[in-house]
Amino acid sequence: MTPPRQPRQAALSNVFYLVLRRMRFPLVLIVVIYAVCVFGLSLVPGVDADGNPTPGMGLFNAFYVISYTSTTIGFGELPHPYSAGQRMWMIISIYLSVIGWSYFVVTMLGLLRDRGFQNAMRVSGFARRIHNLHEPFYIVCGCDETGLLICHGLDRLALRFVIVDVDAERLQELRLESFRADSPMIAADASQPQTLLDAGLRSPHCRGVVALAASDETNRAIAVTVRLLAPEVPVLVRLGNPLPDHDLGVFGGDVVINPFERFAEHLASAVSAPQHFRLRELLTGLPGDELPEDHCPPRGHWIMCGYGRFGHEIREELEGAGLQVSVIDRLHYGEPGVDVKGTGADSASLRAAGIEHSVGIVAGNADDLKNLAIAITARDLNPGIFVVTRQNKHSNEALFDAFTHDLEMSPSRIVAREFLALITTPLLARFLSLIPEQNDEWCRQVFLRLGRVNRGQIPEIWSVAVNSAEAVQRTLGLNHPVTVKHLLTNPYDRAHRIRAVLLLLVRGEERILLPGDDLELEPDDQLLFAGAANAQRYLALTVENQDVLNYIRSGTEVGSGRANRWPRAGRPVRRG
Repeated sequence: MTPPRQPRQAALSNVFYLVLRRMRFPLVLIVVIYAVCVFGLSLVPGVDADGNPTPGMGLFNAFYVISYTSTTIGFGELPHPYSAGQRMWMIISIYLSVIGWSYFVVTMLGLLRDRGFQNAMRVSGFARRIHNLHEPFYIVCGCDETGLLICHGLDRLALRFVIVDVDAERLQELRLESFRADSPMIAADASQPQTLLDAGLRSPHCRGVVALAASDETNRAIAVTVRLLAPEVPVLVRLGNPLPDHDLGVFGGDVVINPFERFAEHLASAVSAPQHFRLRELLTGLPGDELPEDHCPPRGHWIMCGYGRFGHEIREELEGAGLQVSVIDRLHYGEPGVDVKGTGADSASLRAAGIEHSVGIVAGNADDLKNLAIAITARDLNPGIFVVTRQNKHSNEALFDAFTHDLEMSPSRIVAREFLALITTPLLARFLSLIPEQNDEWCRQVFLRLGRVNRGQIPEIWSVAVNSAEAVQRTLGLNHPVTVKHLLTNPYDRAHRIRAVLLLLVRGEERILLPGDDLELEPDDQLLFAGAANAQRYLALTVENQDVLNYIRSGTEVGSGRANRWPRAGRPVRRG
């Protein structure tokens, strides 16, 4: 089997092929004209200074004369004034070369304006930039509201990314965004395997693919392509229509998020288990941001405005949490589950749904202005009602900030924050899956601990694999124990701890939440930490520098001493 060509080689081959195909005849015409003119001029007899006939000037001199004549340099008649025959042949040569070069230039201009050639040049330039990208990067397929938030999040974490979007105008708008680095972008269909290969899917620096195209079919195609061509690369997929468990297929080892379902789960969690919701918000937030507020949606009768896919999920989750829900919708009125015909933006439909005795309302339409109108009307009719608004477009953020809502949720922001957390720290997904098994008080205590380690801000989240920690592996190989306490000890002063919390230890199939200080590590353990940025650097120093780990374990300084530990530790990677 012939091995596939590299994307850069394929892109260059496409450009070369298009040039040869379109310019083949003009090039052949130029060669023929030169050959005829040179050969003819070499044979035409000339005259010397006395007017005596001389043989032709020869091929070399003829080629020299035709060359400077066709470029209009005009050195004159060399080496002697020409005979009448030579001048006649020169006139023919001049007009032939002008016609040939004119045809060549016109064809070249047509080639440059050809969309196929322009696209081939863009792909070639894009492939060249990917080939020259020698640091970890992520491929973002589709850059709508969610994709833009993910790109800004990756940029804030100093991580590179490659953008693939079918909409060229959207990419032009993205070039105006204030990213730290100039990220490679290409307008292409991400469902085509060659597009992902051009984007660096098989590059050793590719760390993951995020499928955020508008079409579920495209996102499924992206997942299939990644799983077949680069099975070691994780892929995160957004699907508007959920897949049954028996239809997951290729998605079995990946993360699939339905934004409407996840939004509904978050809202139901905020109502039934507010501390679960708050802890999840903290763990999927951006480091350095303020801690999420403590929202406590009341229990009782709720009103849901809008009954599309999102409304179905909201009603199912709220009723699953033991709440009563009345649904207002005009388009789907008459279908099972819709109680009142209307939009919710008018007082009549809200009163019909029981706004006076309701404790909460969800404005969940796809139209931001309609959602704000519903929220304002509901607040006027029942000033104490708990208002949840759905924000669809990031550009309307100023309008939502102006309204005093109790809880504002954006499906794109929810998906973006969760994807960011998972692609930068894959081990976090396992911890998040264990949160629902814990009670609200446990979540509250963990939230308080995490809030303290980074002084009231969202902490850094990162992971450590013991099998890649040089100092720990060497110590375990000597049958010397290394405990959790050792890792959480300050490498500059073993009497103090670093500001970090070990959230999860994965040992084979076993998952240990908040391991105790005395737990001894094993060679294949995987660890998930949360803490301050300097704690991450201190931990990297401990697990990589043998002298530092020996000092922490025994209290005795050997080797290079504390002053020289930082250079030997290497540079830690942010967020896993």
